[in-house]
Amino acid sequence: MPPGSPLFAEDVQYAEFSSPAPESSIVAIERPHSQRSIFSVPFSPTSSASTRRSQPKKRKLRTPETWKHFRVPQGDEETHQNNQRLWYCQHCHNPPWRTVSTTSAKRHMRKDHGIIIDDEERTAKKRLQQSLEVAFTRAEEKNRETVSRGEQSILRNTIQLDAFYEAQIQLITRRRLPLNCVSWPEYQALLCAINPMAEEILIQSGTTVLAHTEHSYVVHRENIKAQLQAAKSQIHFSIDLWSSPHRKAFLGICGQWVDARYELREALLGLPNVQHSHSGETMSRHLLDTIRYFDIADNIGYFTSDNATANDTCLRALSTALANEFGVGMDPGERRVRCGGHIINLCLHAFLFASSKEALRAAIEEADGNANTTVVESLQAQLQQRNSKGKHRKVPEDQAGWRSMGPLGKLHNIAVFIQSSTLHSDAWQRLAGHALGIDNATRWNSWYMLLRTALEKRDKLMMFQQEHHKALGEDSLTQDDWDVLRLTADFLQPFWQATLAQQKKWSSLDQLLYHMDILLKHFEDAKKKYSDNQRLIHSIHMGWFVLDKYYFKTDETPVYSAALLLHPSKRLKYLRQNWHEDWHDGAINKARQIWAQYKDIPVASTPEEPPEIQMTAYDKLARHLNNK
Repeated sequence: MPPGSPLFAEDVQYAEFSSPAPESSIVAIERPHSQRSIFSVPFSPTSSASTRRSQPKKRKLRTPETWKHFRVPQGDEETHQNNQRLWYCQHCHNPPWRTVSTTSAKRHMRKDHGIIIDDEERTAKKRLQQSLEVAFTRAEEKNRETVSRGEQSILRNTIQLDAFYEAQIQLITRRRLPLNCVSWPEYQALLCAINPMAEEILIQSGTTVLAHTEHSYVVHRENIKAQLQAAKSQIHFSIDLWSSPHRKAFLGICGQWVDARYELREALLGLPNVQHSHSGETMSRHLLDTIRYFDIADNIGYFTSDNATANDTCLRALSTALANEFGVGMDPGERRVRCGGHIINLCLHAFLFASSKEALRAAIEEADGNANTTVVESLQAQLQQRNSKGKHRKVPEDQAGWRSMGPLGKLHNIAVFIQSSTLHSDAWQRLAGHALGIDNATRWNSWYMLLRTALEKRDKLMMFQQEHHKALGEDSLTQDDWDVLRLTADFLQPFWQATLAQQKKWSSLDQLLYHMDILLKHFEDAKKKYSDNQRLIHSIHMGWFVLDKYYFKTDETPVYSAALLLHPSKRLKYLRQNWHEDWHDGAINKARQIWAQYKDIPVASTPEEPPEIQMTAYDKLARHLNNK
């Protein structure tokens, strides 16, 4: 693009790009919960501020040789096309030739005037020309050259520039493409194949794409802010601290609300980089920044997060800050909603790996104090250390530690063996035609999926063991091992199904206590069924200990029981059938306390009348029968 264009990468001009036309697709798009745009998901306001302060560096112009053949508009000639500066060829007079693009300017000079401009032409541009020559046949190229000026104008005017840039940003961000993909010869050839005049809007710099993305982000963030201001419900939050593969820590802050049309909405409200400390106080400051930017301090709802104690600290610190800055009261205990899937996953791994209640408590404390360690990893390390103590094997320490955990450890080592070499992986693939998979400390249900696949492919796995029996050594599975794996998989099935239900988009608050009740019954039934299996009974007690701990903690958050009481298919009948009688009054009283907070909120006294429906004679007769 020529210098002076508002989208020119060398001189980003936000002022000229700040007010898109009313028909522009860059304006915020209203979409329901199930069809929301990626750009209804803005990033952190704190990070965006720093982005605006550090605008892209200005680069030296690389095309002075091109633009010396062009002039600015004169007289009543058009000055802009799609908000970009037009440049007129000094050699064309009747009719004049104009463009906004460096690429098309060079092409025009070469084809129409025989002037070849090679001022630092990049290799990528040369590859583009080669790609175009392959993409278009000679007949198509000849037809394109014979297009009249009027037809060129029509093709040019069919391009909706703002819509194109918005779609291009969505493609790059949603599909995680590099910013410089816009300069790929294949991508540019595709655009030119659709519309030959698209060459005038081709972008050669990822810096320009970054400028477009930043602008689109600002526009959509303001749209989200307006939606939050008009919300019909409180704004509820889900927060989680996440470490990227590049060793950067980010705090994901998601919001959920009911909008002015009474449709459920959700968006990523912030993704700040958490530096120096992962403490609850640090997280609360980032959370407060987001609340402050969107101006929603007086409409805060509940906070969902995992069971780390840092999240409790975060809400306590946030409660104090909200009271001091906005005069808003918030009980951090009542507003603390725990991630159901996380609770279920902890119970499952306590069943698999916990050696004692003390070991469980120590693992939880270690995970709370170290953001890079999970409870599962701590439990596994404890068990390996305890079982391997005093034993000396001529095998890698990690492999020996896993083997000490019994059949599960052996299966883990086999899965690692298959993945450790392309030869092993290919051999397994030829036998089974399906990946075995591997357990993962941070991926829910990974153990169950590994067990299920191993049992489904048992015959193939036995053949694989036989072919590699020397390498596998003591990790080969025996008949007794298979019996333990089958029993373990059967026991884990309810955990797998409960976790899946908690992850669904339509999962609701009432499901947590419901699923915990199911799993408690599962534990109680298993105690009776396996009463003569002391090892299994011990594991059952470990899982039950964790589930009971977090079941007790739900009393601190009354919305759990209130959700059950308000659910049309459960209500008080569910409590009477499944809960101890001593628990009924407490749950009902807490639900009444929540009702007292909402009952005086004004609502529309007269709902809008639905439009009258034209009824046929048949419909009227049917209504008469149905209303008897």
